[in-house]
Amino acid sequence: MDLIYLDPPFNSNQFYVAAFGDKGMVRAQLRDIWRWTTETETTYQYRIPHGRLLDCLRGIILQTGEQSKMAAYCVYMGRRLAEMRRVLKPTGSIYLHCDPHANAYLRILMDAVFGESNFRNEIVWERIKGAGKTSQYGYRSFGRSSDSLLFYTASDKYHFDVEAVASPYPDAEKDFPYSDSKGMYKRRSPFRPPGLGPRPNLCYEYKGIYPPHPSGWTVKESRLRELDEQGELEWVSPDRVWRKQRPGPGIIPNNIWTDIVLPTGAEKIGYPTQKPRALLERIIKASSNPGDLVLDPFCGCGTAADAAASLGRKYLGVDISGIAVRVMQQRLESRGDATAPAVYGLEWDDFEWERFEERALLGRDQAEDGVDGWAWAEDKIAALLNAVPNQRKQGDGGVDARYFGALDLDRNEGIIVPIQVKMYASAQRSVGRPDADRLLGVQTDLQRRGLHAPMSLMVSLYPPPESVRVFAARQGRVTLHTRDGGRQEYPVMQALSVQEMLQRDTRPALPPVDPRALVGDTQDRMVLG
Repeated sequence: MDLIYLDPPFNSNQFYVAAFGDKGMVRAQLRDIWRWTTETETTYQYRIPHGRLLDCLRGIILQTGEQSKMAAYCVYMGRRLAEMRRVLKPTGSIYLHCDPHANAYLRILMDAVFGESNFRNEIVWERIKGAGKTSQYGYRSFGRSSDSLLFYTASDKYHFDVEAVASPYPDAEKDFPYSDSKGMYKRRSPFRPPGLGPRPNLCYEYKGIYPPHPSGWTVKESRLRELDEQGELEWVSPDRVWRKQRPGPGIIPNNIWTDIVLPTGAEKIGYPTQKPRALLERIIKASSNPGDLVLDPFCGCGTAADAAASLGRKYLGVDISGIAVRVMQQRLESRGDATAPAVYGLEWDDFEWERFEERALLGRDQAEDGVDGWAWAEDKIAALLNAVPNQRKQGDGGVDARYFGALDLDRNEGIIVPIQVKMYASAQRSVGRPDADRLLGVQTDLQRRGLHAPMSLMVSLYPPPESVRVFAARQGRVTLHTRDGGRQEYPVMQALSVQEMLQRDTRPALPPVDPRALVGDTQDRMVLG
C-alpha cells in the first residue's frame, strides 16, 4: 500500500445507529464498546507479535488495569496496526483518525509499530465550528470540537507533495504587485529594515555600495553575490534594490485544519461517522501520486475510496459490515466511470463451520466486540444472503432479516422474503414446528398488508428436524417472473442450517436480488455533481 487512512472505532463507549436510504429503511449499527473477553485474551496471548508492540501493550495494561476496557481496545487496535505496517510500502504513509478518548494510547501504539522517528504530525481537525458539545448540566469543561490525525510514515523516504494541497493566495496581485516577463516578482529588498540593530557580519561593502541602514543586509555577502549572479536582484539605485523571486505554490496548510467542515447537503449520506470528502482529498493529494494504491481498512460508507477514485488513485476498502460494503459499492458505481469497484464480499466459502459455530455460541461477555453470538450470526447470515438485517433484535415478530428480490413482472412489484434465524445451542434443541408456524404467520401477515411476500426462509445453526422440513415442503411452490426474463419456481418455505451450507455447500433458492432495495434513494443523493 502507498497510503493508508483509517477511521477506526474511537473507544467512545457508544452504540451508533443511523437510518438512511429509502424512508430510513436501512440502518447502520456501529458498536464502539469494548471489554476484555476470552477472544481478547487469546489475541493478547497468541496473536500479538513479540517485540515493542507486546511490551507496549503490557505497559498499557499496567497503566489502565488488568482486563480494562482501554486495554481491550488497545489489543484490538495493536494487532491491526501490526498488519497495516506489514502491508505498507517503505515509501508509504499512514493517517490514523482518532479523538481524545484514546488519542494518547494510539500514539504510543503507533510509536511501537511504526517507530517514533517516523512520526510526522499530529493534525488537529476542527470538525465542529464554535464551542462544540458541553455537559447538559452546565459548562464543566471546554467544548470538544476537534478530532486528531496521527501522521506516520514507514521510513524517512516517503512521498509528500505539500504544493498539491496549497490553496491560492487570497489576493495574488496585492501580494505580488510587480512582475516581469520571466514570471519573477519584486517583493522585498535585501536590506534589513531599520530598528533591528546592527549586525557586524551583515554590514559590508558590495559593488562599492554600503547598506543604507546601519542594520546591514539581510544575508551574508556570499549569498548576496549568489542572488546577484542568478539575476534575482534589480539595482534601481545604489540605495534601492529589489530582490526578485517566484511566488510559492500558495498558502501551505499547517497542522491545524479549520477550513473543512462535516458533510452537509448532497454530500451527507446519513451514515454514522461519515467524514467529509475534502478531508480525504487533502490527505490523498499530499501523500500519494496518481495511480498509487490507497487502503482504508475501516471504510464505512467509502469516503476515502470515493476521494481516491476522483483523484486517479486505486483503492481498497474493507469493512466488517455488509451494509457498509453495499453503500460503498453503490456510491462508487454511481460515479458512472471506470472506477466502479470489484466487490469481494464474504461468501459461505470464506467461513469454516467450526469457527462459525464457536462464534455463534459465544455470549456477549465472551465476545471481543461484546455482541451476543446469536446477534452476530443474524447479521452475518443476512450479509451472506444479500439481505437487510432487522434492526430490532427482540420483539421482531420472528423476522431477523428481509431479502428483497427483483421485480416480479406478474405482480409488477418487488419480492420480500422474511428470514428467521435461530441459533439454538445444540443439535438436540433445534428449531421446531412453533418456529415454522410463527414464520408462516409473518409471511401471511405481510401479504395481508398488501406486500408481495410469496416466500420465507428459516436458517438454524444445526440441521432442522425432518418434521420441520416436511412442514415447509407442504407449503408448496410459487412461480415468479423476474425482471431478468426468467420464470422460475421457488419453495414457499425453506428450512436450512448453517452447518449444511458450510459443510455440504447447500444454498437456499432465492430469486435475483434487487440491489436498489439495499440503500433505497441513497444513490440519488450520492451522485457526484
